[in-house]
Amino acid sequence: MSFVLDGIEVRQLSIDEFAALQTCGANDPAIAGLRDEVQRAFTHGSRALLLRAGHGQARSEAAFARALQTVGSWLGTASPQSPEGETVARVESRPDDPQRRGTHSEDELQPHTDLHDILALGCVRQAATGGASFLVSAETLREHMAREHPEAMPALQQGYYLGTNPALQSRCRVSKDKVPIFMESAGRTLVCWNGYFLRAAGASRDETPPADLEQALAQLRSTACRLAAASPFMLEPGDMLFWHNWTWLHGRTAFADDAARPRLLLRLWLRSALVPRPDVLSQLAERIDDDHLLTRELGYRQI
Repeated sequence: MSFVLDGIEVRQLSIDEFAALQTCGANDPAIAGLRDEVQRAFTHGSRALLLRAGHGQARSEAAFARALQTVGSWLGTASPQSPEGETVARVESRPDDPQRRGTHSEDELQPHTDLHDILALGCVRQAATGGASFLVSAETLREHMAREHPEAMPALQQGYYLGTNPALQSRCRVSKDKVPIFMESAGRTLVCWNGYFLRAAGASRDETPPADLEQALAQLRSTACRLAAASPFMLEPGDMLFWHNWTWLHGRTAFADDAARPRLLLRLWLRSALVPRPDVLSQLAERIDDDHLLTRELGYRQI
């Protein structure tokens, strides 16, 4: 059974499909039909797909990670998510993490894009309260901005440079070219908006972004948050959400944990040419992957 939830395609997994994802190879005939549906959602569909396995439990956390990786392999190649090299990251609250960025924080994450082509989250455990997810369509956001703030569009289409995590080693701390916030590819609107990496570029260049861009980004943030607030949804245990990073902004509401059963999601970053995208976007994943490899070799920077 499949249906659409706020533009996100939802596919109910059968018991046999969910079991096969955890135990079989990616090319097993038992899940060939599912593989075709997943790929079609990105090549000809909304580019956002929620696989829902609400009828059963994963055999184990490791088996669920394997299911997530199996589906991910149909869409692209998994990237390391830190210098430690893990391709499946644990998204959970870690109060002892000195950086406390989104992966290990309980705070709200406002709408943004990351640096890889396709992202995935698999839900192991929900929070005690909060932690709703949301996706905001690039096309919908662009339409609202063009209608409500047309004066902001030139600055957004020009964009700004993107930097890197200052704690990582890097051969190139700032993108070679400016990265547009809105762009077009194969007749679809794409978006690239990450305030953290934009501010990092400004710090590396020892400048602040232009005033007209700062104002445009404030309007973009307000509009994206309004759209996100209209369509939150909860990931349930066993759910696997895949989306094209350049077609959808993502985020979540703040949450509070049950100490005995803290919230846990598993995450993939995928480099993928399955969906056409400009070179300026594909280069972002290449840069951060190289940063992680270089930092693994040389160690973290002192900041």
